[in-house]
Amino acid sequence: MEANLAATFDAGSSFNTKLRDTLQGLLQANNERKSEIDGLRSDHDQLRKDHDALVNTTERENDLRKNEIKSLEERQQKDNQARITDIAKLDGKLDSENNARKEEIKSLDNWAKSENDSRKKEIEDLKNFAEKENDARKTHIANLENFAKSENDARKADIAALNARADAEAAARDSEDKALSDRIDNEIRDRENAIAELTSRTDSQNQDRIDDISDLKTKMMQENAFLRSLSGKTLGVYFNAYRSKAYDGGGEENLTFNGTYCNVGGGLDIDTGIFTCPTGGTYLFMFHIATHDNKKALLSIRKNGEEIASIFDQNHKDNHKNSMAGQNIILDVKRGDEIVVYAYTGTWLADFPMNHYTHWVGLLLKPSQEEADQLKKEAYESA
Repeated sequence: MEANLAATFDAGSSFNTKLRDTLQGLLQANNERKSEIDGLRSDHDQLRKDHDALVNTTERENDLRKNEIKSLEERQQKDNQARITDIAKLDGKLDSENNARKEEIKSLDNWAKSENDSRKKEIEDLKNFAEKENDARKTHIANLENFAKSENDARKADIAALNARADAEAAARDSEDKALSDRIDNEIRDRENAIAELTSRTDSQNQDRIDDISDLKTKMMQENAFLRSLSGKTLGVYFNAYRSKAYDGGGEENLTFNGTYCNVGGGLDIDTGIFTCPTGGTYLFMFHIATHDNKKALLSIRKNGEEIASIFDQNHKDNHKNSMAGQNIILDVKRGDEIVVYAYTGTWLADFPMNHYTHWVGLLLKPSQEEADQLKKEAYESA
């Protein structure tokens, strides 16, 4: 009878001890969940601060772009005013040179007219002298008529030669006037070509400035579109899946789950147990289990079918038939990669509806540069 009472007392004491250990484990798990929640809140506050800083930076960048465009427009106006002033000076110089050429032509005309008048006076004087001589010869030497006639013919020849010389000089003057006129025409044509070339170069420079401003505006629109897409899109990807019933040792398959506490990004499918990466980058994956009574557990974390890390637990003789095990890993993952927890044959896991021992956790630590470049490319194409 006393032996039965002692056995009953020992069984009750063992039950109380197990109950106490279970309650302490639940309290510890609850404290860990609170710590995780506090950590997530801290991450949320930091993301909010980063978002506010990005908004302020974007506004400052827009103000800087506006000031740059205003400075470019003012400098373009100054350059255009300088071109107008240069053209006005060139027009004034051309007018001055044309007036100088006109004065030269007028002076040459006056000189030629003076020369012609002088030649006419000489011819008139010579004619008067010849007539006087002829009258004198007629009255005094009648017998020298033949001689006088020859002398008169000589005078006529001289007059003809003088007329020919005057005509030659007039023709030379005409040739010089024509050459001077051609030279003036060439000068004017050269000035007109220079003005046309200067106008064309100015128009080309103005068009280059317009193209530069247009390219700058396009680049600013693309940058703003990229910043708006960043401010309106979260890059957070994380999940926490759990099981609410035991795994009975099937194995050679992907481990599935009964629910999630969170699944931001929608990458995890609990029905298949497959996490399909929605955003490439560096991830932290954590997996925790509780083995069944005196059963083993052999599982692995796989990326696209390749085993990355494993979990093994078997000897439970000194741990009340159950044991907790886990595995953590930081991994670079590309968009579209599949991450799963694979269970081998003979794996047993303990889980109940009220205490979820099995947890499969994934958290994006940092997006990859490829993802950032893709976001930028999509923003530029949309702009």
